[in-house]
Amino acid sequence: RRPRRPRRRRGGGGGRLERCALACARGKADLSRGSAMTADTIVRLYSMTKAFIGVGILRMKERGLLNLDDPVYKHLPEPVAARFRAPRVAMESSDMTEPAKGPITIRMLLTHTSGMGSDIAPGLDALTRKRGQWERMYEGLTSAVDEGRIHTLSEFVEALSQLPLWQHPGREFYYSYGYDVLGYLLEQKSGLSLDAFLRREVFKPLGMRDTGFAVQKASAPRLARLYRHTKARHFGADGSRAQLRPVDSRFVEGRHCRVLSGGGCVSSRDGGLTSTLRDYSKFLVTVFNHGAIPGSRKRLLSASSADLLLQNHCAAVAGSRRNGQPRIFAHNRKGIGLNLMGEVQLEGCEADNNCLWFDGVPGLVQWGGAATTFYKYQRVNGRPLLLIMFAQVLPQDDGRACSAAFLRMRAWAEAQSSSPSSPSP
Repeated sequence: RRPRRPRRRRGGGGGRLERCALACARGKADLSRGSAMTADTIVRLYSMTKAFIGVGILRMKERGLLNLDDPVYKHLPEPVAARFRAPRVAMESSDMTEPAKGPITIRMLLTHTSGMGSDIAPGLDALTRKRGQWERMYEGLTSAVDEGRIHTLSEFVEALSQLPLWQHPGREFYYSYGYDVLGYLLEQKSGLSLDAFLRREVFKPLGMRDTGFAVQKASAPRLARLYRHTKARHFGADGSRAQLRPVDSRFVEGRHCRVLSGGGCVSSRDGGLTSTLRDYSKFLVTVFNHGAIPGSRKRLLSASSADLLLQNHCAAVAGSRRNGQPRIFAHNRKGIGLNLMGEVQLEGCEADNNCLWFDGVPGLVQWGGAATTFYKYQRVNGRPLLLIMFAQVLPQDDGRACSAAFLRMRAWAEAQSSSPSSPSP
């Protein structure tokens, strides 16, 4: 589509992000039906669900109902609270456990530094990948969700609370079920299901009509088909060349995963929110517009909360070294922090070989989902740049296409005048 030229605001204001300037859809949402991919095609977000939990936590903080450094047990019911009050840590060299050397805080859960881990999702991750020692500890949870022995988020967190941690809280990054615990916390503080809470607090204020944990049956024809890019005969390919093979997934109302995962998936393959490019762009534009809802006088978050949302919270968990570098990095990779929207590139971040996902430029905020959904955001030369790309292909793309597109956007912005009265993209 031809982008409309953004109107200039009186008195300048070219640094505000108020809407997407270009929406471009290519390809098919369903190869067998020939239906086109559009801005209203419904997709599976998986890990891109997490950002809504972070916003929900800050909305609760604004009301004085919690603080980020609160021990999480203070906001949970018994008997789960008792287990989080005195967590145990697995000892690597034996089957024994020892008392944790500190409490698990809300901020630790937000940054995957709580000492908790997670299982792999066998239907999403490369199927040749074997579970490591700590992932095997959570394998039973995945099976229980798949087999219907765990039906709700509260049952999941109760079962999770009975397992030991793999590390002492606040010591190290490890991808975890932390956002599922936080989703449960939001249910307890609000008295609503996680779906109803997010609908009231985020989706309805932003007009996100197509976002939720289950696709309504009337909207099911707009749900994109999920595919696996594979050579394997096991998945219907011919064994010699990579093909897109359809994957069965349960996201339509009545067949959806009943455990409402704030982290994106607690089963082998299904879970987390579904949304559209139109809906998710409303959310991201609002977040990066300092919490102000474009086109209205209302706010999703206060300006101070919007700033807090985008800070590197890994540094707040464990502090910094004498050289100013945080003691904890996301993915245990130098120069990568975590805010409540995803990864943030810090000073000292090194680019990937061939610039696949991390491009080494400080200030870039980014995150992705298992079915090849991505976003990247950065202010360049005073201009806010936001790129959102949605596909529905497993395993997750290496990020090459998304990074290449953003590099071109950044190069354009760097070449423009820094005058605030110039139109922004």
